[in-house]
Amino acid sequence: MVDRTKNLNILFLASWYPNKLEPQNGNFIQRHAEAVASLCNVASLYVISSHDAQDYEVDKAWVNGVFEVVVYYPKTDKLLPFLKYRRYLKAHKVGFDEILKEFGKIDLTHLNVFYPAGIFALWLKRKFEIPFIVTEHWTGFLDINPYKFNLFEKYYILKIGKEASMVCPVSYNLQKALEKFGIDGPFEVIPNVVDTQLFALSEKERSDPKKILHVSTLNDDHKNVVGILNVIDRLRKKRNDFKLTLAGNKYGDKHLNYAKKLGIEENLLSIKEEIPLEDIADLMEEQEIFVLFSNYENLPCVISEAHASGMVVIGTNVGGVSEMIDSNNGFVIEAKDEDALFEKLDYLLDHLKNFKAKEIAKTAAEKYSYKSVANQFYNIYQKILHA
Repeated sequence: MVDRTKNLNILFLASWYPNKLEPQNGNFIQRHAEAVASLCNVASLYVISSHDAQDYEVDKAWVNGVFEVVVYYPKTDKLLPFLKYRRYLKAHKVGFDEILKEFGKIDLTHLNVFYPAGIFALWLKRKFEIPFIVTEHWTGFLDINPYKFNLFEKYYILKIGKEASMVCPVSYNLQKALEKFGIDGPFEVIPNVVDTQLFALSEKERSDPKKILHVSTLNDDHKNVVGILNVIDRLRKKRNDFKLTLAGNKYGDKHLNYAKKLGIEENLLSIKEEIPLEDIADLMEEQEIFVLFSNYENLPCVISEAHASGMVVIGTNVGGVSEMIDSNNGFVIEAKDEDALFEKLDYLLDHLKNFKAKEIAKTAAEKYSYKSVANQFYNIYQKILHA
């Protein structure tokens, strides 16, 4: 229900957002919306085409303080782009009407990911003079993982950037990529949020063997899981006082078979399927070292979650990873450098006590908590609306 004591009504307009077809899609955007909802009335709007939709079907509900509206609309033939564009805009208008019924008015649009939802942000600004800001998350702007934008996409992204009152990339690395793309800002970097009630330092004593964790989809091209296993194989030949857990597996027995081929014993390795966020938090409470050996990244939520849990993190120097890790909370190494990963893991297993888990968790909470991120966005909203 709308809280009339809150002085701002904010529309979270998203190019990605969790829905019944893709339950995890853009869940970090959902968490930003939930953070802002502590200070403002927030509605989220996301539209998606579906083969099952016969008309414009609206799902709406209050979820964790956010009025979430998802509109499913009929898919169109790929050869009819104009019809696709019309249906996409109409779906947004249908959803926006539902939000107006609930909220009465919207003061500011918070667009998440420039394209394609930014097309509707432009329409709202032109039709109702509603200003908008943009939070960008996408690795497609980065040189290391470039997406080939067509002329239509590039035209609209640059137009959206020009019309935005503020652009808020989640990392400085992404800001540089946006500037290179041709977006002038103004910019203010605001990171993804962490639920620091869920991800927090456990009071329980961590016991031997020392525990190493990696959480992802286990997509090898992205996360270089084979590289991690190669290093674990080298490490086990020197010592046996550790255990590696891989969580998030979408690839069946592929990684297990590779580990067996290397000769890594079962007592040194555990591979888990995809698990809920609550179970990941429980895992992190029990672990000491987090490894992200990625070939490319943007600003991985999993690093901030690990830090909020008091873990020491080894990450690769890609995307905004180096902005998250310093000498107090881990090590940054180069992508694909298995020698460096071996060296840092071997060192950490002997020197974990040099790292203060309580301080790591405290610093992460100050930077990534819902309260911290919500305050940063709220200050931007006020600045724009009272300029």
